Amino acid sequence: MMQYKMAITILIAVPVFFLVTFAARAEPEPVSETTSTTPAEEIAPAVANETAEAAEATGLDMAVDGSSLEAFEKSLAKIKETCTEVEYKSLEGALEYLMIYDLGAKRNREKLAARLDGSTGYEITKMVKWRTP
Repeated sequence: MMQYKMAITILIAVPVFFLVTFAARAEPEPVSETTSTTPAEEIAPAVANETAEAAEATGLDMAVDGSSLEAFEKSLAKIKETCTEVEYKSLEGALEYLMIYDLGAKRNREKLAARLDGSTGYEITKMVKWRTP
């Protein structure tokens, strides 16, 4: 009887854990009504600032390009050139972990690249709740 209760508890607790863990990632960002009435002159400087920030990004601040496997590998090579060895090892470990435990990637590096498209190295290491160096 005790084993039956333990099995039921596990069968309920595991799916609830995954729902709670991944539900926060699935919430859409709220859309404000003011964005549609913003003049084009105000939008252009914001785009220029984002482009300048992307050009200045180095190390784990750089976003990975997951549009294709080749682009993903090239962006990882750029990250490797501009960050420390310890930071890159942490990123590599996070990618290996996600290859195994990210259910959406299904142990396919191309699918993982698509799922991580636009994420920075810090965001990727944060996904596995590792402390970044």
